[in-house]
Amino acid sequence: MGSILFNNITIICLISFPFVNLPTVNAAEIRQGVKQISQDIATGNSSKQIPEIKLSPGYGVNISFIKTGEIVEKVWLDNPAIASLDVDGCLSGLSQQCEQSGATVIHLRQINKLKLPQLPSTGTSLLTVVTKGNSQRQVYLFQVVMGNKKPDYQTLEILPNFNPILESKIYSNINSTNKLQQISRGLNITKQQGLISEQSRLWQRIEKFFINVRSGKSISIAARDSGISRQLINRLAELGSDSDIQQKFINNSK
Repeated sequence: MGSILFNNITIICLISFPFVNLPTVNAAEIRQGVKQISQDIATGNSSKQIPEIKLSPGYGVNISFIKTGEIVEKVWLDNPAIASLDVDGCLSGLSQQCEQSGATVIHLRQINKLKLPQLPSTGTSLLTVVTKGNSQRQVYLFQVVMGNKKPDYQTLEILPNFNPILESKIYSNINSTNKLQQISRGLNITKQQGLISEQSRLWQRIEKFFINVRSGKSISIAARDSGISRQLINRLAELGSDSDIQQKFINNSK
């Protein structure tokens, strides 16, 4: 158990012991062979590096776009000498004929390195994925590298970005949306005051909480699955809803 003192308000962080020693990569927990990252990270629209996919002998890696609701239209693997690529549907260029082009899952496997005179010899590759969603098309980037040990995960799951101002239809009632906005404001206040760092494990767990909620989980379940306590979420919401604290924050920022 740990605690953080925010202007005489103590935030208690209860972190479940099973998650303490698990690696955290790109603000996503790896659980039961699945690693989750947001669209912003995978499209290169964040401060983090593009995702790295390690391919190990005998183990394939799946890239799933199921939760984003997007359809994969095109893929490019720049170095086919190190990996094979397949999809769960039919894509032009990968299959000879497609009655209906599109896929939602990409499967990569390490192969014995081929000698291709047209390509420079390297153990890495860039994988580019073009998708189409309900409102727009997006380009995803992944760095594919050779590995030599059992991977930490077998599926890389892409999740929709978190937007603190969400349409109320995503949630069962408007109170959920309001509370998320309060939590987001409270987190921003603590960050600007230097009370929490983006590099901390706690920050990463809170980011995972937002991702979980954006994927459709309730606030309670999202907090539980992110390894943080409801007390912490409630304290952040209190900070984000306290008009006096917000005004002090605005004055200090000027």
